[in-house]
Amino acid sequence: MLDPSMPIGSCCFNITSRSLQYGGLMRRCAYIIGLAAISLLTSASCFGSDSSATGITNFIFDGNRMYARLDFVRPDGSLHPALAFVDLGSPKMALRESLFEELQLDRQKPLMFKVGDLIINVPESDVDKEPGPPSSIGSQFKVEATLAAGVLQRYWMEIDYRARTLSLSNQATARPKGVAVPFQLNHETGLIAVQASIDGASYWLTVDNGSAYTWIRQSVARVWLRSHPDWERGRGAVGASNMMMSGDTTETEGVLLRIPEVSLGSQELKDVGALAVGPGKLLPGNVDLFDWYSRKNAVAVSGWIGGNALKAFRLTIDYPHKTTYWLKQSDPDSHDLDQVGLTLRYASHSFVIARVATKNGKATVDGVLPGDRLIKIDELDTGGATWGAIYDALHGKPGEVRVLILERNGERFSIAAKVTRF
Repeated sequence: MLDPSMPIGSCCFNITSRSLQYGGLMRRCAYIIGLAAISLLTSASCFGSDSSATGITNFIFDGNRMYARLDFVRPDGSLHPALAFVDLGSPKMALRESLFEELQLDRQKPLMFKVGDLIINVPESDVDKEPGPPSSIGSQFKVEATLAAGVLQRYWMEIDYRARTLSLSNQATARPKGVAVPFQLNHETGLIAVQASIDGASYWLTVDNGSAYTWIRQSVARVWLRSHPDWERGRGAVGASNMMMSGDTTETEGVLLRIPEVSLGSQELKDVGALAVGPGKLLPGNVDLFDWYSRKNAVAVSGWIGGNALKAFRLTIDYPHKTTYWLKQSDPDSHDLDQVGLTLRYASHSFVIARVATKNGKATVDGVLPGDRLIKIDELDTGGATWGAIYDALHGKPGEVRVLILERNGERFSIAAKVTRF
């Protein structure tokens, strides 16, 4: 989807400092010895050939988004370990400015990086340079790259949400486990769309793990709500549905939904939480988000399936045969919208109230105004906290109380806010 390029989510997967440090002297020497042979492969094709058929790496799962551990190869053959935001909704690989320059891509050097033992080569022309310093997951980990669909579509890909592993392979293996669901592929962008049945009608939805939550075109959701008004759970994005924290009407006027069933062929996604969104200021000129998003797809789409639904599965994407495989690993979380009803925006390293969410037309939190800064949630200091940590801290059982410390006009105050079941 859209790279948040800011602190996001809580770390559900613990990475020790040792696991983030790569390549001692012996490994580096061995790598340099093999670099000459590896470099010969760089020009073999657009993305080069690979020394290993399969590569496996771990990822941090934070706020329903995944950040994979990659090894970027410097011109001298040494390795730069970094976290990359894995995004099936973005077409082009992107590096933060400092890493782009360190790898000498500004001198027309090709990009080479490793996913486990799999070596991937990308022409410099197919890599974007993102200005500014690396983004981060809270104050703990830097995120220096985006691993996008345009690169991933060259491989067989598996996301194992339970094991927190990402696997890529450049050759076919045994038929993956899970329910097979075909997809449409835009070869220029790498985005994939599956045909879904909701309430007896068919819709194209993008499979977008880079989006923390399932979002739906609001005009489509209105059709459902005419027949099923109980599907509406509130107004104003809360929890991971508040995944952009932009503060504009896309999220502040978004309609919270609970869709009982989304059928992808014989695969059923149950109790899918979604945010129905209309035009907002995320895009210049109040362009409808899904009009713009459809241009990246092979077909016009009505929304995307985000991390909240995907995380219940081991998802395999067979790009060459345009088929996804869905292996259920856990039950759906039908309580992920049990939240303190605050729609947040992120600005200047602070979390700011953009709106108090409503349910049945009534505000769900008293004593809070748009523009108030959120300083603490119970014992969690929001300064340096990941977005996932914020979602988790505001989550709970309906009726539970969270003590919030807020700041308004330089003065701090506290309120007791109840968790609402949206």
